[in-house]
Order: sequence, then C-alpha cells, then structure tokens
Amino acid sequence: MHDVLAYHINVSFLVRTHRQSGILFYIGTDPSAAGSNKTFITIELSEVGIVSRVKLGDEVQTNVLPASVADGLQHIVHLFRNYSLLQLQVDNTLKVFSINFSLPLVPDVLYLGWIPSESHRRRRRQIGSLPNNQFSGTMQDFWLNDLRLQPVNHTSQDAPVVELPVDTLNVDVGEQSDNMCLDMPCENNATCQTEFYNKFRLLMSPFCCYSHVAHN
Repeated sequence: MHDVLAYHINVSFLVRTHRQSGILFYIGTDPSAAGSNKTFITIELSEVGIVSRVKLGDEVQTNVLPASVADGLQHIVHLFRNYSLLQLQVDNTLKVFSINFSLPLVPDVLYLGWIPSESHRRRRRQIGSLPNNQFSGTMQDFWLNDLRLQPVNHTSQDAPVVELPVDTLNVDVGEQSDNMCLDMPCENNATCQTEFYNKFRLLMSPFCCYSHVAHN
C-alpha cells in the first residue's frame, strides 16, 4: 500500500460544513518527524475555494479549485494524483493541475479534519505553510485507493474495509451542530430552534403576528 501511495492516490469523501476554512485531509510524512525531506498532500478549505497543497520536493505547490462547500449542504470531494497529474473535484466542478515532484510521497500518517495541536510549533517550523485551523462539520464515506477507511465498527461486506486505529480527540459520533440560537436571532418573543446542520428555524408565538429573524 505504501508503495502505491508514493505515486498514486485516489481520495473521495462527503463533506458538510458552513465554515470557509479548515483542514480536510493530510497524508504524508509525520509533521513531528526530524529531517528536511518532508512530503505531503493536503485538501483544505479556504476563502478562495478548495485548496490542495503538495510538497514532493523542495517547494510547496498550492493548487486552487474555485468551488465553495460552505453552504451546509452535502458535497463530494475527490482528489486524484498519478505521478505529475493532479485532479481536484467538488461535485461536478473539476480542475486538472500539473505538479512537480522529485521525491515519492511518504505516507507515514493520515489526518482527517485536523493536524494534532500538540505538534503545532514544530509543524509550523518544518512545513511552514500549512494552516493550523481545524475543520468543523461532518465528513463521511471516506475512500482511499478503492479501500473504505472506517474509524468505527463496520459490519458490511460490500467493499474492502481498512479499520483505522484513530485518535478520536475532537471527534463526535453522529450528526453534530453548533448552537445557532446562542445569539438570540429571533425577535418579538419568537422561539429559536437549532436544526442540523448549523441552521435554525423560527417558531412563531401564537400571540404575535410578525417576527423578524436575522438569518445567518
């Protein structure tokens, strides 16, 4: 598997979020490892779109797909790398890049949604341009080179499954949502009710004929 990942990666997963920044995927050298020949490939959210940073040599190459997923809806994200070819896709939006490489990818670690904060200082010194902000939202149905990566118990025999030993810090099971009613967006005695994902709805008071809602 390591030999295949060195030059060929096919990653896909579903994502849902309202945030415009955060790390979705990191594969490569352990950021805390010693040495200068770090290699990695990332998928990140940013204000300019979906970004893949690739370091397979001396420089970090930034590849941008101008597509946003920060709408609370479910989107499929797909990255395909074959030697110098890199494809980045969100739903039906696809962009092809040519990447430079002088080193094979060394897939020591795989992180989803974050890079451990305890190595933040070392990471910034070693691979500099990576953001340290964590992803907030949901990710599911993660596939890597035709293998389904499953960090929890899985009983289906539909496809080969890799049971990952994972650190579940900052990971919650099931569908999660921030409390969108903390800022009390509803007026005139209306009731605010949080809904998945990061949305709220207005419950009108029977004694009020009009209520204003400040939408997020």
